[in-house]
Amino acid sequence: MSWSRSLAALLLLLAGCGWQPLYGHNSAGQGGNAAPQLAQVHIQPIADRVGQELYNMLRDRMNPQGVPAEPQYDLIVTLRQTATQELIQQDQTASRVDITLFADYKLFPRGQQTSIFAAQARSTTAYDLLNDPYSSVVSADDAKRRGAQSLADDISNRLAVFLAQAPAGG
Repeated sequence: MSWSRSLAALLLLLAGCGWQPLYGHNSAGQGGNAAPQLAQVHIQPIADRVGQELYNMLRDRMNPQGVPAEPQYDLIVTLRQTATQELIQQDQTASRVDITLFADYKLFPRGQQTSIFAAQARSTTAYDLLNDPYSSVVSADDAKRRGAQSLADDISNRLAVFLAQAPAGG
């Protein structure tokens, strides 16, 4: 079976189980089309350097045209992280560190105090502790950036699914 026939078969199977596109419409004119709703989310600034990176990544995914002029929603993200030393050597020093980032986030209709969606995302990345301190710092920063990227993907996808299913106006 050719690649295109396999893809067509897969799409037919997905259509049969109730699958709908998230960022567009199917042939019946139905679907989520979450992109316009995501663009109406104002993301509150997030503390710390990793939080700033997460904020920028979320904004790039959700609001590619820039900050919304008249947002319908506010997104508040609280970020925390833990570091666990792994691969303990004979001299009792670690040679690897696992960094876990936790993001608690809530979506609020603009001007309201009650959230309409709340969840937590988690991402674990790792880096090697090297003999050169500078290299270890760069490795740690890269691991945190990769973790923030994973969180941004998870948060934006979950919000897109929620907003695509939510009735108009929240």
